[in-house]
Amino acid sequence: MTEGGTMTTRIFGRVVTPFGVIPDGLVVIERDRISRVGHRTEKDVRNSDGVLDYRGSYIAPGFVDIHCHSGKTGRCYEDPHGFAEHHLDFGTTGILPTLDYNQSHEEILQSLSDILVAMENPETSIIGVHMEGPYINPKYGAITSPIRPVSEKEYREILDRAGSTIKLWTLAPELDGQEEFMRAASRYGIVFSVGHSEASPDTIFSAYRHGLKIGCHLTNASGSTPEVARFRGTREVGVHEAVLVHDDMYAEVIPDREGIHVRPLMLRLIVKAKGVEKVIIITDATGHADNGEGRDVRITDGNEHTPGGKKETLSGSLLTMNQAVRNMIAHTGVGIVDAARMASLNPATALGLDAEIGSIEPGKKANIVALTDKIDVEMVMVNGRVRR
Repeated sequence: MTEGGTMTTRIFGRVVTPFGVIPDGLVVIERDRISRVGHRTEKDVRNSDGVLDYRGSYIAPGFVDIHCHSGKTGRCYEDPHGFAEHHLDFGTTGILPTLDYNQSHEEILQSLSDILVAMENPETSIIGVHMEGPYINPKYGAITSPIRPVSEKEYREILDRAGSTIKLWTLAPELDGQEEFMRAASRYGIVFSVGHSEASPDTIFSAYRHGLKIGCHLTNASGSTPEVARFRGTREVGVHEAVLVHDDMYAEVIPDREGIHVRPLMLRLIVKAKGVEKVIIITDATGHADNGEGRDVRITDGNEHTPGGKKETLSGSLLTMNQAVRNMIAHTGVGIVDAARMASLNPATALGLDAEIGSIEPGKKANIVALTDKIDVEMVMVNGRVRR
């Protein structure tokens, strides 16, 4: 059909907006953009041209996963296109392939080149790159090699290769040379997250001024500055507490089914402390993410540096984003509006991309999913085009 002389698509359903659910909702799409959001009328129902009828389903913003290493066929950098297409099946319309901290410098440069090629495809859902390391604390990671000191020569080669395509960089701010590195990288608009770290709260708060906005997979793989508690029976504070108390920092969480990464009670505490506006749902998928019914976490042989010397180490998840959203709702009791915010709008906002993606609002890209009450994916639209 045409509306104002432009080819349009109309979607019927329970429309999830940042402000609530429109039960008898209508989303009008012109080309690749959302042009109108509101209530459908009898006239809309009578005219069936260009209609995608999902009455009874949620019409929600496409998920934005800013921390994901793997898809179905392997690591994100081995087949960036296939990686993104796999997660598209489960509603992720914007994704940051996340490079591993166990890659050599040469492997990082090659991975970045391969991802840049994949991003030339106009239909890709890749919106940038997340660098997790290599400048992290070797005490806190499933793999310790080749974690290495900050190198100006190295990071300038990385920035020259990918620049502003890198949207997020996870680091341990307590390491020597990080402040100079953050100054250099921030010129490209890169956002930083603190992870695999034992930085003191003061160090984290100082790094915030240089663009540190996110706590990487909160309550996982970070600690506190090693110092003796001032009194017996007390505990010191560290990375997680600093992120929780800072009003302007976001907290990533991995909500797996069994509550292994983050206990359900801790998830509730994080939501209570940060508010729904500052929590980001991620998958941190490091293996075959297939939305199956088995265990959705990945356990690997540990390393000798892990606290307690444990031989088994939690090493990411096997989650898809719709599964993570489903688990978040089950563990915390949040509703679909808040869950959608944590899986879409918050990550987009943290990266400064919310003018384009992250919510169903006029003017934004038509990146939309249709979901059942059980958060199964029925339809996926990217840039106004139905892809699944």
